[in-house]
Amino acid sequence: MKKIHMVDVVSMYNAHASTIDKTIKKVISSGSYIQGPEVNHFEKKLSYFLNSKFTISCGNGTDALYIALMALDLKRGDEVLVPSFTFVSTVEAVCLLGLVPIFIDIDPNTFLLNHNLIAKSISAKTKAIIPVHLFGQCCDMLAIRNFARKYKLYIVEDAAQSIGSKCIINKNKKLKFSGTIGDIGITSFYPSKNLGAFGDGGAIFTQNKKLANKIKLIANHGQNKKYNHQIIGLNSRLDAVQAAVLSFKLTLLKKHNNKRKKIAKEYNSRLSNLDWIKVPVIKEDSDHVFHQYSIVLSNKIIRKKFQAYLLRHEIPTMIYYPIPLHKQKAYRMYNKKPLPVSEKISRQIISLPMHSEMELEQIIFICDVIKKFKLNG
Repeated sequence: MKKIHMVDVVSMYNAHASTIDKTIKKVISSGSYIQGPEVNHFEKKLSYFLNSKFTISCGNGTDALYIALMALDLKRGDEVLVPSFTFVSTVEAVCLLGLVPIFIDIDPNTFLLNHNLIAKSISAKTKAIIPVHLFGQCCDMLAIRNFARKYKLYIVEDAAQSIGSKCIINKNKKLKFSGTIGDIGITSFYPSKNLGAFGDGGAIFTQNKKLANKIKLIANHGQNKKYNHQIIGLNSRLDAVQAAVLSFKLTLLKKHNNKRKKIAKEYNSRLSNLDWIKVPVIKEDSDHVFHQYSIVLSNKIIRKKFQAYLLRHEIPTMIYYPIPLHKQKAYRMYNKKPLPVSEKISRQIISLPMHSEMELEQIIFICDVIKKFKLNG
């Protein structure tokens, strides 16, 4: 059996090394390394794949969030609704612009922003909401869109972990890709993502031409042509090598997402009968592309002990996320109320290996080892 990795980007590269090497060499030989034809080609391919009218690439997923919020012309002190159980970038971008994050608790089954708590979190200062499609599954965008219309909120989707997932957006059960539903959506191409680059990268999506033009300006020093600066912007551009690699890997995304779903199904079938483990819940209104496969341990289990046990059997694990953001030192000033579900899940969640290169033998081994864990040993 091959060594088990939490994420295995090297095996994925080795499986397609010849094509990827040729792709990179072609870009290097062209001498066009920043923006240019490779980046334009990738943006068009990704727009076509997601059925998005406008796709603007940028330097990374955090920049994408920052630029998206900048494009909405929000004012300092405006409030933005965010989940506390997410990666720090979601809230970091809010605070860097002088906006105020209003933390909302999560659903205990899906770990996603609990839309039932939106109404009681809104004030006269609330201007936007950032639903985070965590671990590869979509928030309830039908409900969130209804709230956004009622309270006149912008929606900025954080689809950094969910590229390729779809969810229902209206009563007719129409499906759309995550990131293309709100006013603006973003994603990340960090190497471990379902669509990962060989470095940093990100993209911003919108169906609004005016917003798209503004996003393009912001991401490129605020200029519409060289040395002609219309607004204050920043420098956040995807390089051509990453764009070329991503164009190729995009052709594999559907296949790789389906493989992740099969792996998750295999995990579920082998672990769901353990009463001290709660396997991931898949919602009816969304598919799940399993950027992470995260289980919740019974409160009787000492997570450190369980993690150490797996490591002794050479099974890596990760904890996403050990401290919810409202409890982090940097963001405690915005902590207005307890968020019991986020706090509980942070104490009990643990993620098992998940990537498109996993083999059945590895999954069986992991599950067999887990089944032998002695609860009271």
